[in-house]
Amino acid sequence: MKQILIKTASIIASLCFLIALLITLVDVICFNRSFFAYEYEKSGQAEIIGMSDEDLMHATHVLLDYLQEKRDDISVEAVIDGVETIVFTTRESMHMEDVRDLYQDALRVRNITALICVITGAFLYGVCGKQRMEVYQDGLENGLFMMGCFVICIGAWAVLDFSEFWMDFHYVFFDNDLFLLDATRSIMINMFPQSFFFDLVVAIIVSFGGSCGLLYYGIRKLIKRR
Repeated sequence: MKQILIKTASIIASLCFLIALLITLVDVICFNRSFFAYEYEKSGQAEIIGMSDEDLMHATHVLLDYLQEKRDDISVEAVIDGVETIVFTTRESMHMEDVRDLYQDALRVRNITALICVITGAFLYGVCGKQRMEVYQDGLENGLFMMGCFVICIGAWAVLDFSEFWMDFHYVFFDNDLFLLDATRSIMINMFPQSFFFDLVVAIIVSFGGSCGLLYYGIRKLIKRR
């Protein structure tokens, strides 16, 4: 019975840690301003929209600051095709409010899973004695297998049909159709075409896979040194 409890706790700790890690990486990558600047330059997005690089990055800073609750709205003006224009529409503002709520919910999930990981990890540390590193490794292996299957399935889906993946993502996490924007009129959707989000998803998956690999390698090395 004790062994079952230990194994279950180790898997819970591992899964909670990996979920917290994944959300943290999403947070870091999604708010990396350099990533946005690189994507804009690569695709020539400022020229496509008809605005300067400076105005494009300023509008981006406004959006990201709003999501991080550093400002109360996404009201911003820019010169587009030679005309001073309000960048984001009311519909886009309403959608970004939903995105901000989703982001804040994700942070709460990260904090809760991190807390559960700490509590279960401390429990295992106290009851496993000298075998605690082996227990941590076993839990990590099981957690990586479960999480890996999930991430691989998501990644394969995104690679095979990103349009369907991205639309279904929105239908799952949003209870309205505010995310359906007209590409011929919406500046926001032209700032972030599907190619941008494809690169974003790939960056998150690669970063998560690399972090998990380094973590597993580190624990294996620690065990061998004992």
